[in-house]
Amino acid sequence: MKKALSAALAMAVLLTVGTFGGAAPTVYITAECAETSSGTCGKSLSWTFSGGTLTVSGTGEMYSRSSNYTVPWTDFKDEITSVVIGSGATSIGGQAFDSCKSLTSVELPDTLKSIGTYSFSGCTSLKSITIPDGVANIGSSAFAGCKSLAEIEIPPSVTYIGDIAFAGTSWLETQRSKERPFVIVNGILINGSLCTGDVVIPDGVTDIAGNAFYYCTGMTSLTIPDYVTVIRDNAFNYCTGLTSVTIPASVREVGMQAFVKCDMLAEVTVLAPDCDIYDRATTFSNDNKGGYSGTIRGYEGSTAETYAAKFKRTFVSLGRAPALGDPNADGSIDAKDASFILAEYALLSTGGAPTFTAAQKQAADVNCDGKTDPKDASKILGYYAYLSTGGEEGFDVYLSK
Repeated sequence: MKKALSAALAMAVLLTVGTFGGAAPTVYITAECAETSSGTCGKSLSWTFSGGTLTVSGTGEMYSRSSNYTVPWTDFKDEITSVVIGSGATSIGGQAFDSCKSLTSVELPDTLKSIGTYSFSGCTSLKSITIPDGVANIGSSAFAGCKSLAEIEIPPSVTYIGDIAFAGTSWLETQRSKERPFVIVNGILINGSLCTGDVVIPDGVTDIAGNAFYYCTGMTSLTIPDYVTVIRDNAFNYCTGLTSVTIPASVREVGMQAFVKCDMLAEVTVLAPDCDIYDRATTFSNDNKGGYSGTIRGYEGSTAETYAAKFKRTFVSLGRAPALGDPNADGSIDAKDASFILAEYALLSTGGAPTFTAAQKQAADVNCDGKTDPKDASKILGYYAYLSTGGEEGFDVYLSK
């Protein structure tokens, strides 16, 4: 970083009034030169600061604060009132504008793809922000503590929102209430901490963000729909009244300390045989140290069984997991499975309640269209006929043809 001219420039102009030899009063006129600074903030990004506005220009990613890199405008961050990120920049670096308390205006370009962790946290004077279409990731605590931030425009391109990204903003407070406790953005449930009693996560939620239900002590039961694919770090930490949870087959990942300090948690059922469960005792625990007195339920040979064995949990087997095309889980893909599917389809078509478990539904949906219907049964019957005439290829290979 280089400073141009930061001190005031004073010049004295001698004015002579009256006749020759008279008194000559001296008037001092002071001219101040605005502080201007500049430097680099990315491999191909540069910045300038003048008159309260920090402008970033160039292309590519902005550096994030780290042990090897200090944000170059830290010394005068309290003087920054507006930030203009020029077209070509693809990211806002982590902690880039953290605690810029005088910042009131931010312009972001359409080329932006990600907003880093703590990038605008603690910007207490910022009242609105428009996140451009094209941004996919908003990092943890990105706008946390921006207490005046009341208007936030989030485009459909955002697919990831880090934990407590908007905590402490007035926007978040207006989005939730006891009557409407869920704050959901693009299928990401970012906050539900006001929930009480029997909590049913709405259909359409695919991602439960980190700390979404932090300290939700009033929740006593939890229903997670089949739409959810990931439960992120600390999602249900300190849910002290929660007694049991069933994690559906659609969930492919359970993050670090997802159910830590859930004092009353006595039963966890994991229906996806290959669910990626974070490898730490506190992922499911009654305290902060990984203690757990309840049971883990899952299929034989599943990651739930592996987790339970490693951390000395009591494991209750659900039997053999149904494989694709084998919803009755008898080890064969045949006419019995097709009949099983058609019976469930007939039941649902006449208004009956579904009987398939989430794992059975997943095994039955062989054409991956989200339905259990005659099309799936037809493919199973076709494979059964193929095997009956000497075919030897596996079901996955058969379906790919």
